[in-house]
Amino acid sequence: MIGEHNKMKYILTLWCFIVLIPIYGQQSSLFSHYYWNEQYYNPAYVGSKEMLHIQAIERLQWLGMEGAPKTFNFSAHSPLNKDNIALGVNFYNDKIGALSTNGFTTQYAYRLKFKEAKYTLSLGLQAGVEFRNLQSSKLTTDDGMPDPIDPAGFEKSWLPIVGAGAYFYGENFSVGLGVPQLLPKSTFKSEKWGIKPVFQYLISGAYQWNLRDNFRLLPTTTYRIIQAEPDQAEFNLNGILYDRAILGMGVRTDKSTIFMAQFIQPIGKNKLNIGYAYDLSWKPLRTTNSGSHEIMISFDMQTRKQPNIIYKSPRYFG
Repeated sequence: MIGEHNKMKYILTLWCFIVLIPIYGQQSSLFSHYYWNEQYYNPAYVGSKEMLHIQAIERLQWLGMEGAPKTFNFSAHSPLNKDNIALGVNFYNDKIGALSTNGFTTQYAYRLKFKEAKYTLSLGLQAGVEFRNLQSSKLTTDDGMPDPIDPAGFEKSWLPIVGAGAYFYGENFSVGLGVPQLLPKSTFKSEKWGIKPVFQYLISGAYQWNLRDNFRLLPTTTYRIIQAEPDQAEFNLNGILYDRAILGMGVRTDKSTIFMAQFIQPIGKNKLNIGYAYDLSWKPLRTTNSGSHEIMISFDMQTRKQPNIIYKSPRYFG
């Protein structure tokens, strides 16, 4: 029999080995509501709400630009009655010009509690499949003519997804590391339309200051490490008023400013959250688009007996 201490040591050692090996995977979609949608990037995030969490996000990026990205994401996750295990599902649809992507993943998280359950270390895995369609007939030259290389082609491909992550959180903070794709495999069968896999880590952090009973500050940050591209960082500062409204502003190193607003409506022990975000590109990028819009709606539902966790205040990062 392996003791609990040794068992935990083996789990953590194995996890560090899995996460730190060199890996490659296609770049994932970008969301301004990153901190309310970490499940998309990090499977260890599932269960952190301690309730059944259902969410949908619609993003329209770079409006006014031909072929601009459009992304829809639906997700749900919850801890099980056996509190150290949580499960989740995630679906996304992403369109960029002639390229359309649909993906479905399932997440599993094993959660280790510390200090009378005040701190939690969650280790997660995800598996799924992604389908990509490229309608090359929509690709035209500057004079409006079809692409001379493949004027009427329609290429389909699918790719298995395997990802991993870690998420450590308590009453007032969270730190996460997500690796959405572990498999080093080309997206398309044809090298002509191939999107080369890229190495990618996503690191997150947040801290909640409870300044008053009716006002809290929530700074958040994310850092994306992407092979062959400049690293991307995002910094946000959110103010939480009366636990009913969240107003925030942030900057992203892709030369954009983010404005966010959320409304929270308690429904008994449940909670409805509606959010909107607007990204404004800096000059000279502003001349090519009118910004990006994002709408989020989520619902937290208590479906089981809450674990014995005592929080002095609500958490808005998990």
